[in-house]
Amino acid sequence: MIFVDIMNEQELFSAKRIITEGEWYHKVVFDDVYSNGTFDYNNLIYDINFPKLDNLTVLDVGCSDGFFSKYFLESLNAKHVLGIDFNQYDGSVAFEVLNQYENEFKEKYLSHNDYQTLKSEYEILGLKNSNKFLLMKKLFNLNMTFEEGSIYDLSQFENFDVTFCGSLLEHLRDPITAVEQLYLKTKEFCIIDVSNSFNSRKPYLKYIPSGGNFFHYSNSAIISIMNNVGFQNVKVLKKYKIKIEKYGYRIPHTVFIGYK
Repeated sequence: MIFVDIMNEQELFSAKRIITEGEWYHKVVFDDVYSNGTFDYNNLIYDINFPKLDNLTVLDVGCSDGFFSKYFLESLNAKHVLGIDFNQYDGSVAFEVLNQYENEFKEKYLSHNDYQTLKSEYEILGLKNSNKFLLMKKLFNLNMTFEEGSIYDLSQFENFDVTFCGSLLEHLRDPITAVEQLYLKTKEFCIIDVSNSFNSRKPYLKYIPSGGNFFHYSNSAIISIMNNVGFQNVKVLKKYKIKIEKYGYRIPHTVFIGYK
């Protein structure tokens, strides 16, 4: 039973207002209304070739609004998902940036924090900040929990059957430590979705002169990193392109899987 089935009129109004007027990373569907998300995976996600997750626990690192966590639970039958994100949902910058860009990104994140604008709606739903992951958990009655944390140090968390990291590596100064941390938390297999990936036989990292993005990776580079931290049988699950709704152009992604 999703929350909409037991909501009163005021709660349903508040939920729909946050969906339609709030800031979202993914386009989310709730009771036939859509969020204004940057990326629309609602149909594409079924073509990514994710393996079934029957009765498996999942660690979703860089979980954002919980779109993938929701999919793992509802469509792939995961047992439980723990979402980890560096975002404190207070308007502070949620990923690494170069010092000279810090003020620029602070302004950007403050402008994207919709809690003050929609505070009464969040409070009606029992939420103390604009954490969309917790909102998704509530609206869809999902067995997922959220913890603040960094991919650079996952030692405080238990090991999970499956680890997942989506569209995060390009924002990291140190991708090798990040992938190694995923390896240490993985019992069975790890899935990594890398945006702006490119084809090359050589393990290239392309530096991106941007405040909040650091590298674009060749597919060979990700396979090499995953192999060298200890994963076995690393392979590409899917290559795809997705449109940035705001700008209308599509960016390439590659999804990798590696086994323990």
